[in-house]
Amino acid sequence: MPHVKFDHVSFLVKNLDEAVADYQQMLQVLDPEQAKQVVWDEGVEGGYKMRWATFVNPSGCALQFFESENPYDVKLLEKYGERVHHIAFTSDDIKQTVEDLDKAGVPLTSKEVSGPGHLPWLKWTFVPPKKAHGVLIEVATRYQVTDGKWTRGYEKEL
Repeated sequence: MPHVKFDHVSFLVKNLDEAVADYQQMLQVLDPEQAKQVVWDEGVEGGYKMRWATFVNPSGCALQFFESENPYDVKLLEKYGERVHHIAFTSDDIKQTVEDLDKAGVPLTSKEVSGPGHLPWLKWTFVPPKKAHGVLIEVATRYQVTDGKWTRGYEKEL
């Protein structure tokens, strides 16, 4: 049985640098421990560039912000503005977790996991908002932070 945990809340934003600066200012008062470490990364998924930054919380849920050139995300921003994009759960065995969700009758955006090309070990799929009462749920590979970078977590090989 895979180990799955609630990991982060992710916000779709227009300006990643501005969002991180604003949250850094707030978190220094609200949760100083979480304000200490921000991990930045970027990649391409489906041919579209993405940038993201995550406030790592050593004892709880992380806060993540991302910019995306994906036309779907651009349309979301135009229609709804900046907003929570998804909540994420991570698994140490993403393949088995996807199979378990499928067997339980939980719809997925794809039974084939995908991810950014530059981190081949990082994979994800989603439970669509229609099933999750308006919230997109990401199911992703477990990861960790090493020297300020995303690295492979303690998961089984795909």
